Amino acid sequence: MYVLPSAALKSSHRNGEDDIPTAQTQETQTQETQTQETQTQAQETPTTQQDTVLTTTQDAETQSPITRVVVIAIDQSSHSHQAFDWSVNNFLRKESDLVVLVNVRPIPSIPGPYAIGASYMDFSEVVTSIEEQHRIASHSLLQDFAAKLKAQNFACKAIAMRGDARDEIVRKVAELNSDALIIGSRGLGVLKRTILGSVSDYCSHHCHCTVIIVKERQDEHQKNK
Repeated sequence: MYVLPSAALKSSHRNGEDDIPTAQTQETQTQETQTQETQTQAQETPTTQQDTVLTTTQDAETQSPITRVVVIAIDQSSHSHQAFDWSVNNFLRKESDLVVLVNVRPIPSIPGPYAIGASYMDFSEVVTSIEEQHRIASHSLLQDFAAKLKAQNFACKAIAMRGDARDEIVRKVAELNSDALIIGSRGLGVLKRTILGSVSDYCSHHCHCTVIIVKERQDEHQKNK
């Protein structure tokens, strides 16, 4: 097994991250991680970001040392899946790349009746429930993508985050000293892009590494309109 270079991966414990180094210990480590995360969340404010490293897979013993760190931003959208597929087929090098999958889940906010007239305890319970649903969905998504990389013998790391996707992706890319960020594009029109902003556009302007924006195929874009 190789040892990941310290320049590519900073100490995970400083940022509330937990590594799961092997498949054999994954179940036990996952339970410990969930317990630690639950304890940490009880002390958090709603605006605190927390990173959780879900899994780390290691390649065969014959792999050369890691020389490139590539971050892929993923979510449940079709353009994100296309960006991932494009990366595997056209960009990634399994003999020398560490692939870091990142997913950013939103910080829940409760509109409507929960915001007016409900007790603080009711409000807190609703927020906690939604946060847990988002956390489970994020972890499941990352595990699915990581399994695809592992099946092809890529070295990978999966990280779940919470907060604003634009800020968190830029922060993580800088923290990892990434060589490249790959991200999908929704193909927003000029008006929507101006009003809503674009995660890919923001990252391309604020990340200090190569940013590859994979555009959604035209047939998929028409299907998702």
